[in-house]
Amino acid sequence: MPTATMSFARVVFTKMPQWIRISGLALCTSAICFLALSSAAKVMAGQDCDSFLSGCDTSNNCRQFYLGGIVGADFGTLNKEAGQPTVVPNQSLFTGGGTLGMRYLRDDGAWRFEFEGRGRDQIGVTEAPAGGIVATTAARDGWSTMVNVWRDYKVVGDFNVYAGAGIGAGGYRSVLQGSIGGLPFFAGTKNVSSFAWQAGGGLIYDVSNRMAVDLGYRFFTLGNNRVDSLSGLPPTVPGSYRTNYSASELLLTIRIYEPFRRWR
Repeated sequence: MPTATMSFARVVFTKMPQWIRISGLALCTSAICFLALSSAAKVMAGQDCDSFLSGCDTSNNCRQFYLGGIVGADFGTLNKEAGQPTVVPNQSLFTGGGTLGMRYLRDDGAWRFEFEGRGRDQIGVTEAPAGGIVATTAARDGWSTMVNVWRDYKVVGDFNVYAGAGIGAGGYRSVLQGSIGGLPFFAGTKNVSSFAWQAGGGLIYDVSNRMAVDLGYRFFTLGNNRVDSLSGLPPTVPGSYRTNYSASELLLTIRIYEPFRRWR
């Protein structure tokens, strides 16, 4: 195998396992929650649903499996530290992903339990102060996997409001690069991941019994990580810096309940 191919394979297999384990744990946790909730539900009467996950009992307590697509905007903050200037105080970036979950209908609304996965665009800044210094700080390839709980409340007609929260994991590739007069002077790059949480709410419009459009707000945050860095001309001096990420988010979600029903 060529040396370049072996190097690439080594990078893939050494960098990927950490976030795969974290996202896999979140996925397994959500799957266990869904199965436990399903097994604890009342015996369902026969109905034309897409799977055993959906159905209604004789008291009209219904549950519906759903899939959803998410697009929106993050207004993100990168590397905020008390007593220090925030590196990127507020920058807009695209976010998108998907969700799968279960809705339990109630007289006054519904409970929703879901697993969510999303990606995020790069956030960063390049500064060029006096003296020929050029410095770039960025977070690239952002991702998150969350387990969420939402409570929907009927308002009027087909409109509902909701609130809730979620926990999980997230990460990104933290990049710090700098040069003086075109010569590299400091650098630090690392894939980081940490505990994540979010909370928010929004407005839902039920297009039909099987489709809903959701406009929501969330506050999302990732914990602190430390990244090793090198500074100075050879011989370089080792060091480290702290990185974190948080964002206010505006999201548009379209959910389809019993998404495979039409193919039965």
